[in-house]
Amino acid sequence: MRRWGIAVFLFACIAMLSLGCLTPSAYACSRGPTSIEEDFLEAQAIFTAKVSKVEAVYPFQKAAAVEAAETYKGQAPSLVVTNDDPDRCEASVEEGKTYLFYSHGVELPYVSVFDTHLLGSERAEELIRLLKQRIEPIEPKPPGEARLSAYSKGEIRMFLGRHDRGRPAEAFIANDSVYVPLSFLSENLPYSAVWDPIAKEVSVGWTNRMELEEPEEDGSGPAAKDEPQAIDIRYDNIRVKVKDQTGKASFLDGAPEPFFIGEKLYVPLRAVAEKLGLEVEWVGNTSSVILHYPFDDRTGSGVLGMRYIVNVGLEGKLEVDRLTKDEIVYRAYNGHLEEGAEVKPVAVPFAEMLKMEAGYRQYTAQFYLETGNKEIKLLMSQEAVKKLENDAGFRDKVGAKLGKPLDGLPAARVLHVDDFE
Repeated sequence: MRRWGIAVFLFACIAMLSLGCLTPSAYACSRGPTSIEEDFLEAQAIFTAKVSKVEAVYPFQKAAAVEAAETYKGQAPSLVVTNDDPDRCEASVEEGKTYLFYSHGVELPYVSVFDTHLLGSERAEELIRLLKQRIEPIEPKPPGEARLSAYSKGEIRMFLGRHDRGRPAEAFIANDSVYVPLSFLSENLPYSAVWDPIAKEVSVGWTNRMELEEPEEDGSGPAAKDEPQAIDIRYDNIRVKVKDQTGKASFLDGAPEPFFIGEKLYVPLRAVAEKLGLEVEWVGNTSSVILHYPFDDRTGSGVLGMRYIVNVGLEGKLEVDRLTKDEIVYRAYNGHLEEGAEVKPVAVPFAEMLKMEAGYRQYTAQFYLETGNKEIKLLMSQEAVKKLENDAGFRDKVGAKLGKPLDGLPAARVLHVDDFE
């Protein structure tokens, strides 16, 4: 029998989940039964939404633009992505219908057949009832001593966007929340974090710091995965006030409560970060927390980039510098480069990108929007990819757009032929 601690933390960034009362044997893509509790913990966002558009995208997926209604966890996205074949856990969604979604991942939120429930169905209504109970505001703890179980202490690695902020030895998970010392916010992230012992109030807000010191490594590596640690804590009616990027201040009422361990104050990271406007992603297979900068879907201001992902052999990526009718220039990264190493551009015929090996395409095209502090992955319609691969004139048009600002974020983040004409 699995320990509860392991069950809680083996999350998946993109998972194909089943719900407890379904019959997994009915689906070739099943991973086996999971509990309602596990489904809640593993989901990046849980929400109801109406599907406004569904289309096939490259290479074997479907993208659905959605209009969120109620949110039960995280931040509801404006689209979800699923596979396009029932054998690969396709979530069959129809335009004009409303569903309860359990999505996974931040950039391109993924849903499977097990994560998607038609609103009004018996299963959806049961889950919504349980979700409403789950998200009821947390009552403040009375002042005094308590003991809790701390999981993954010393194992959790923190990222701000793509910047590694290290593995703070004092971070841990308790009561479904990652807790960090208050000092972690001001020392490792672009926040100010001030404790007022008279008012018993924490004030957190953005700063103008552009550079952050590199986190110190303690040299010991992550703690061994073992039984949770019992930690003595102290509640003291502490309130947290957060100022978002607009300067608007609000309290974390109804959120997990801060507490002291000895003389050190700990705060719930997700609750604070989401109040600041960040998206929080938990990647269970690496015990990592990624804080994603907010992105304004209304403007889509950013530079269009393109890469090819290596599908066969060593993992890696080819960042495209230039694309013409018959030639592509790229820089190859395999993930093992030393810091400061120079990566020289390579020019090859475009036909190299279409090579097959063992029945699989060697490279998969991927477009993205570079905003300066965040990279937004984009999808591409199957029609546009077919034209890219077969129409030399169209490749010239695509190449002319690379490295240039994109005129608005495409609907549901899907690029079409018209976006390059």
